[in-house]
Amino acid sequence: MLDIKGSPQETPSPEVNSQAKAVDAPIQDTPATAAVSASVATAAAAMSATTPVPAIVPATTVTPGVAAASTTPATPTTPAAPAAPAAVSNDVATPSSAPTTAEPEATATPSTPAFSPTSPVITPARPTVALTFSETIMDETSDTEVMDEPAQVEDVMLPKKSEAIGASLKENGTEPMEVDEIRTEVDEIRMQRNKIEELEMDNINLRVQLEDTVNEKRSVGEELNRTRGAYHDLHRQHMELQQKLAKRDRDYDVMSKNYLEHVRLIRATDDDHSTIMERLTQLKVSIEHLIRKAQGGRSVNLNKEAALEHFKSSGLLEAFPVPEDKLEPYHLNLYMESVVMSTLVSRFFDKPLCCVFEHNQGFKEIYDWMLARNQKLAVRWRQQLCVMLTQDPITRARQEEEVTATAKTLSELITNVYANANELAKIRDICNRAFELAIAMTALESVISPTSVPLGTQFDEENMGSSLKSNPDGKVALVIFPAFRDSECAFDVRPKVWCH
Repeated sequence: MLDIKGSPQETPSPEVNSQAKAVDAPIQDTPATAAVSASVATAAAAMSATTPVPAIVPATTVTPGVAAASTTPATPTTPAAPAAPAAVSNDVATPSSAPTTAEPEATATPSTPAFSPTSPVITPARPTVALTFSETIMDETSDTEVMDEPAQVEDVMLPKKSEAIGASLKENGTEPMEVDEIRTEVDEIRMQRNKIEELEMDNINLRVQLEDTVNEKRSVGEELNRTRGAYHDLHRQHMELQQKLAKRDRDYDVMSKNYLEHVRLIRATDDDHSTIMERLTQLKVSIEHLIRKAQGGRSVNLNKEAALEHFKSSGLLEAFPVPEDKLEPYHLNLYMESVVMSTLVSRFFDKPLCCVFEHNQGFKEIYDWMLARNQKLAVRWRQQLCVMLTQDPITRARQEEEVTATAKTLSELITNVYANANELAKIRDICNRAFELAIAMTALESVISPTSVPLGTQFDEENMGSSLKSNPDGKVALVIFPAFRDSECAFDVRPKVWCH
């Protein structure tokens, strides 16, 4: 037995409002919902036949306090005694300004199947259902307001009815199986709708991402095409540069060959300032070693009388600061070094062009004339003549003659001054190196020539080299090895002197 009443001027509870809001979403009609609607309509007709209900009830919205009947069609039975109103936890009072309330009741018992026209009781097939409708009767003003909103009836859809009926039946323990099925279908439909909405949102997002990806792909494709075009241009330029580089390499080889041929034509040797300085140093050391070896230990091989005789004949002994009777062996040995170097200078180094050139005097006159007018042409002409002399076979023969004659003269002098001295081979080697060195110094752009230091010059430690037992504070008394310089002062070999 279920008794649902509505009390006048009573506001809906929050629980009922939450249940009503939960079933607001409309759903599609199903066979189960159609059966429930038919049952509710039959119960309402039976009630109207026995108890008068104001005309506003069918036209207005059914209030949340109305309980739904069973989905099974009802059969009329004999009326029973009115039951006392039962308290329901979810009673909802219909808002209204009228206090008048109609309370039709219907009871049904499964033991009396007879039908009475005066009773609105509906007996379902399976359970026994008692419906008590409590409706608030509104005044004219409320009726007018309700009649002006006929759309409220359509707003209360089947899910709200089914929820209300299911809640009422559940309190009495008589909830039919169809309500559970309806709830399950409603939940499934809601879940499907939510899933569809989620899929639609995902589909929209995927479409946006697809469009962005397509645009990005288009941009990347355009950039790739530009990059390929730039690559092709760079490759073409690279090939052109490779061809130009290969052509320039060929031109450079030709120019290098021509340059080397041109240089060979104007340079008699491959010597430069560094190599010439090294060769002069080696020549000086060779002369020192020659005299040291010829004199023997403690100058035992020195013939002092022969050395003094040669010293006097040179004219240097008169200006020498040491008297003749006080000369020591080292004085005579230093003098013999200066004699050998002086002979090499006079025979090889102190010549306008070369010692074997027959026209040295004429060359000097022509060279001085050209040098005063065009220095480059004069230098080039001198260098070309040096190249011709080195390549001339006759010059080679005359070189041998000159070297042999000079070596023989020096060897006789050394043998006369130093007893038991036989240094012809070494003297010949010294003379041969002096000859080649003289041509190399003449063939340079700036000629390197020997420069003697005047006797009596104060010793200069920066520009001079001292010899054995030389006074660093004295004056130059003997020039053992002359200085070698060029006209531009780019080359300078210090002289070796003895000071007193």
